[in-house]
Amino acid sequence: MKSFLISSKTNKPIISWGMLPDNIFYEGKIPEGYDLVINPHQPYIIVDVDRHEDKDGFKHLPLDILEEFTKTFNYATKRNGMHVWLYYTGNKTLINKASGLGIDLRIGWKKINKTEWVNGGYVKWHPRDTIDIRNCLHLIKETSPELNKWLETWFSYKD
Repeated sequence: MKSFLISSKTNKPIISWGMLPDNIFYEGKIPEGYDLVINPHQPYIIVDVDRHEDKDGFKHLPLDILEEFTKTFNYATKRNGMHVWLYYTGNKTLINKASGLGIDLRIGWKKINKTEWVNGGYVKWHPRDTIDIRNCLHLIKETSPELNKWLETWFSYKD
């Protein structure tokens, strides 16, 4: 897991973040014009539920999945969506992917061919200056078999 800054205007990282080793974290006040982002590492994953324009990811979440999301570490995004942090216990390979329904998966790695993996996705850290992700890891719950099945249906790697 690592954290770094991106430009609020361009949404582009200010460094070559893929070259940052894991366990490097931005510390201190976030400068005006920048956002803090987090790149999770295995086995942590982030489900990004969006609610904007014509998409409302919450309408596409089964009630049991939404209930499980509320029991793990999560926070509201700027447009009333939610970032849900999970400790993935399944055995399939998940990928960074947008579902098209306002529900996206962000993981810290992605497969580029049959044997190579590189840094994957990241999410904006909306708590900003108020809390450090390292102080929240104990709040992230393991995924249930039901949640694993749901995640794998939508976001698993298919060779």
